[in-house]
Amino acid sequence: MKKTKLFLKAVVVIGIALAFVMPGAAMIANRESVDVDKPAYVSLPKILGFEEGWVEQASGFWEPSRGIRYVCAVDENIVWAVGYDGSGAAQTIREFTVTTDGGENWEANAMFGTPDEGDPAMINAVDADHAWVPLHSGDPQGIWATTDGGSTWVQQTTADFNGIGAFPNIVHFWDVNNGWCQGDPVDGYFEMYTTTDGGNNWVRVPSENIPEPLTGEWGTVGYYDVVEDTVWFGTQSGDRIFRSLDRGLHWTVAETPFDLGRYPDVRFKDQLNGLIMDKTAVGVGPLAESSDGGDTWTLIEYTGTCYNADFDYVPGTDNMYVSTGVFTDDPLLQGASYSLDGGHTWTTWPEMEQQQAYGTDWVAGGIGWAGAFNTDEFTGGIWKYTPPPNQAPSAPTIAGEIKGEVGVSYEYSFKSIDPDDDDIAEYTVNWGDNSGEETITGPFASGDFAYASHIWSNQGDYVITAKAKDVNDLEGPEGSLSITMPKSKAVTNTFFQWFLQQFPNSFPILRFVLGL
Repeated sequence: MKKTKLFLKAVVVIGIALAFVMPGAAMIANRESVDVDKPAYVSLPKILGFEEGWVEQASGFWEPSRGIRYVCAVDENIVWAVGYDGSGAAQTIREFTVTTDGGENWEANAMFGTPDEGDPAMINAVDADHAWVPLHSGDPQGIWATTDGGSTWVQQTTADFNGIGAFPNIVHFWDVNNGWCQGDPVDGYFEMYTTTDGGNNWVRVPSENIPEPLTGEWGTVGYYDVVEDTVWFGTQSGDRIFRSLDRGLHWTVAETPFDLGRYPDVRFKDQLNGLIMDKTAVGVGPLAESSDGGDTWTLIEYTGTCYNADFDYVPGTDNMYVSTGVFTDDPLLQGASYSLDGGHTWTTWPEMEQQQAYGTDWVAGGIGWAGAFNTDEFTGGIWKYTPPPNQAPSAPTIAGEIKGEVGVSYEYSFKSIDPDDDDIAEYTVNWGDNSGEETITGPFASGDFAYASHIWSNQGDYVITAKAKDVNDLEGPEGSLSITMPKSKAVTNTFFQWFLQQFPNSFPILRFVLGL
């Protein structure tokens, strides 16, 4: 990120101006592509031969204004995404794009064999060959699968999705064999299936295993998450979160703290801790957190901008989440932001300000993708984020002063800064008096200070050590500072103290004389 800024300054000095234009209008209200001038530095990393931070990639769609609202990243190399018509013509399309080299090359194609008017709800994949898509609004509806990298698509007919009210929303596979899919209520209960043979045979989950739907309660396309064997999905109008601990076979349900009629989406970092986002209002929306797997939820009064086009947990991090914004009518609600403290504090990536970003998915290593809108087959359509090189932060500089005394105790405050790293997540401080360590959490950017204090009870020499950790949990070397705590200015070893020790009975007389 720092390299990008430095190169931008150099480019501005020599007068090079780069501008990129995104196409206009869209199929979904407030989820449209818009004409904006892109800051030059967004694409400078690739031009200048290095790629870190956010880089725009060509999604490969041959028609202009193709948007991406759902991304499935299998790993740092294999990523699938489905497109939609962002031209304003409101056409229903069945197109996807896939990369096997981290996005250097995306190959887009039509979903041959799928029904006219069918609309992809999302996409899920387990490798470069096997992917599944729920198609709704066409005839027939259901789950379509590819086993050859998208060259052909075949309906898996045992997942019916053709009863009154049927509407497939979600499909998920743990591997090429074991999967689960979900649709709206049919015959009085949510239509869900499980499979153990890749979808050749789907078996509907019995009604007694699923809590009854509320009146007017439905699922939402792609609003779900999975951690190991645990599955969650949010419902619209019912404002509830359903959870299964056994890959979709048995379910419980919990209410959210959002108002009735909302669209809650869910992301968990592990089987207990996660967030839900209200995606009803476009732009930004409320968040709530859970530490018991979704049984109970508490609203978060966060600071910063949390966009609500989409969001995701970054695997392998302590508590990092990312949000994306695509709101057409207000450029200030377009961009991407991140939180390092589980959604309580959000920081916007400067290079993504006023850049539309939609569906997002992240993998270990801090690598992620976010959908956008293309200009043509070779220009735009998807963003990729790559963290800066995994270099340890430099040793922090520690400075401070004695703040005062309490009896024979002295308080010492310090400020610590690492001017060479823009992504410090925390400082760990050891006070050198066998009292242990203290962790001061960030994020800290270049130029920020971290403050702490400590109290020593005795005169003596002490060494404070501190080390920084970046957002990828890489620790830097220690910085240190030696200090000498002076003798207390309290009454100590004076003649007055000696006199009282030698003649304790004189103390009442002294009190009377001195008026104490």
